[in-house]
Amino acid sequence: MDPSLRAVRPLGGSPVPGAAVSADPGEPDAFWSRFGWLLAAVWVVFLIFPVLSIAESTLPLPARVVGYGLVAAFAAVYLWGFFTYSSELGVSVSGHARAWIPFGALLAITAATLPLLGADAISFGPFLISFAAYLLSVRSMWIVNAAVLAAALSVAIPAGLGDYVFLLGLLVVLIVVNAVNTTLIRRSIADDDLRLDYALLAEQERMARDVHDVLGHSLTAIGLKAELAERLLDSDMEAARAELRQIRALNTEALESIRATVGGLRRTSLAQELASVRAALDDARIRAVLTGNAQEIDPVRSTALSWILREAATNVLRHAHATTCWIHIAPGVLGIEDDGDSLAGSAEGHGIRGMRERARLAGAHCEIGASAHGGTRVAVSWA
Repeated sequence: MDPSLRAVRPLGGSPVPGAAVSADPGEPDAFWSRFGWLLAAVWVVFLIFPVLSIAESTLPLPARVVGYGLVAAFAAVYLWGFFTYSSELGVSVSGHARAWIPFGALLAITAATLPLLGADAISFGPFLISFAAYLLSVRSMWIVNAAVLAAALSVAIPAGLGDYVFLLGLLVVLIVVNAVNTTLIRRSIADDDLRLDYALLAEQERMARDVHDVLGHSLTAIGLKAELAERLLDSDMEAARAELRQIRALNTEALESIRATVGGLRRTSLAQELASVRAALDDARIRAVLTGNAQEIDPVRSTALSWILREAATNVLRHAHATTCWIHIAPGVLGIEDDGDSLAGSAEGHGIRGMRERARLAGAHCEIGASAHGGTRVAVSWA
């Protein structure tokens, strides 16, 4: 068998570990931790070429046995390295420090085969390139690439290049494929990390909005009822007790809402929230004027609108000093207005930003401005 052919053929299988990873970049850690070493095992079959070189040589039997043992050791170390460290692929550009242990062993075995294989020892080059590309650092990958190319040229140039043109071309292709694949894998993992960070931030913002709205409304209602109970203590003890029972119920409801909010489970409809808001306005002696039917609002937006209604009503109760609150519900529209103090000139707080964000997430638009009645107008609209 032509030694140049024996040296070239293994290159056909070496790029495949990277190709396999790029087939599923979304979950590289899980994929490689389970199957990476098996994919590497498939291509170990190409170590048959150094085995054939030893078999067809004129080496004495003891030297052949040593050669076979070295090839078997190379395969074992190569597989052990992928089995142990393939889950680290793409974690960082620095690779895994301990992966240098099997790589060093591979280099030592390759060097030990030189007296036996001579030029055919370059058959190990593709395996060294792939190992460095997927398990070592980016810098190390390029150093190994350069070293393997230099070794191939040192074999090819004295032979006149003719028999080694295909070998050199495949080595270049292998280097490019590995570089592209590892870059794509690392970028994919970086994108996944970015999406995870964004999801975590979005969840934190959701919890901040929900806790703000739940506590703001509940504590405002509890405060109003406590004031009412205090006024009733001297004149109507039974009515004061009734208000205290309602305070206890509101406190229990607030605690349950907080638990549900933390778990991301809290859901309420616009109709349910409307009943709660009207009760709170009545307790504060603010007349509630309702037009429209909350049941006509589609369920997709009902939860988001209920949060916006709750926050708008809480602002009326806390800051407006209003006597009347108008709530208008129609297809594509939710409006809350009051005749109290306007928000003109005041800074936009977390509650107002939360209303805008909830509307945006529900595919609606929220406008907050002056009301024709002299107070503040919150208008939510959607197509």
